[in-house]
Amino acid sequence: MPRLILGHTTHNSIKIWLRGSERWPAAFVELLDEQDHPVGVIKKVLTEAEEFFTSVIELTQLQANTAYRVKVSFAKTKSAKPDERIRDAYTEGRFKTFSSPGNGAPFRFLFGSCNLHSLGLVARPDKAWVRISQIARDNNASFMLHCGDQIYADIPLSPPIDIDHYRRKYLDAWEDCVPARRALTELPHYMILDDHEITNNFDLQMQAKGRDTDALLRIAMKAYWEFQHSHNPNTTGGAYEYHYRFDCGDASFFVMDTRYHRDSSIGRMLDENQEADLLRWIGQNPKKLKFIVSGVPFVGAVLRDGNDKWSHSAFDNQRARILKRILDVGASNIIFLTGDMHTSYHATLDISEGEQTIRIHELMSSPINQITPKTKLQQSFHADLESELPGLKIRSTIDPHSFYGDHSNVMVVS
Repeated sequence: MPRLILGHTTHNSIKIWLRGSERWPAAFVELLDEQDHPVGVIKKVLTEAEEFFTSVIELTQLQANTAYRVKVSFAKTKSAKPDERIRDAYTEGRFKTFSSPGNGAPFRFLFGSCNLHSLGLVARPDKAWVRISQIARDNNASFMLHCGDQIYADIPLSPPIDIDHYRRKYLDAWEDCVPARRALTELPHYMILDDHEITNNFDLQMQAKGRDTDALLRIAMKAYWEFQHSHNPNTTGGAYEYHYRFDCGDASFFVMDTRYHRDSSIGRMLDENQEADLLRWIGQNPKKLKFIVSGVPFVGAVLRDGNDKWSHSAFDNQRARILKRILDVGASNIIFLTGDMHTSYHATLDISEGEQTIRIHELMSSPINQITPKTKLQQSFHADLESELPGLKIRSTIDPHSFYGDHSNVMVVS
């Protein structure tokens, strides 16, 4: 059972995700410095069955660029004495707070997506997660970004409208795979959903195909909140908003939700509030290094399964508004991060309007674990494509030397 996930971190705080049980619902969180000295008082929380015994505690007033340890134990009540508490495997985590904003300190992070886990010995992800832990240690990674498809709720069969089904998929991904359970305690993790957290190629248009979309979405997102979104940064906006922002060092990150509000029948990948938030963020300090996370490729022009991606004509207007904003404010240091396609690459997008031009970049890393066959660039993407969007000319180019169509992989960004 996953009991501990290190979540959103800043230069002076961290979110700690934990999961108790019916027998041991009370959780105790102890923070220690590198010398094993206690830092502050032990935090106590009583987990609840309604939330599948998951909870998040935020630890604050930490020191910047400082290593800490966190230990979690469980008991029957919050008044339990130390000798009445129990520990499970992988309930001790290690992390380092981010550097103070504005100091220009370099950092590295990992990102990837597509963690196939639902086919038993046919596609066990253990080996991939052992390697991820090693890569994180070797690179002293500050955090890991999970860009979607952390679970496959729809493999091997279409998911029922059943919260227990979705919860079991998370346990399958992060409990049965012990190396994944361990990796979640070794550095902070940021997450966003793609379609397989709900069902393949999810779009609100599914209602027209006979599925009870509202019920399926409600169940899937309940489990998504319990296991993923609760330890992300706080979301701006109202209820049912899952995009978020955070900073590390001198770089800013905007993590888009490209699924919950998606409705291709009206050309919407992002809801109105999220789009407005993104456009404002792009215009703030436009020369700053900025990463935008998208569950599906934004820059790459897709051949295979193209109706599901930003390059599909249904999303031309919204995509054009985002690119126009980038061009108008001169945001030349924007890099998109994505996964989804079971390949990796570096792509560029040249945007022009009259004499005005700008170039942005995209990095893709996927899959963490899969069984799809080895892919060649020309099978899935246009390597070099000029096209038009409303008011703009664009040219999408994928560097063939950067393309990797084999398994499994994550990417390290320095």
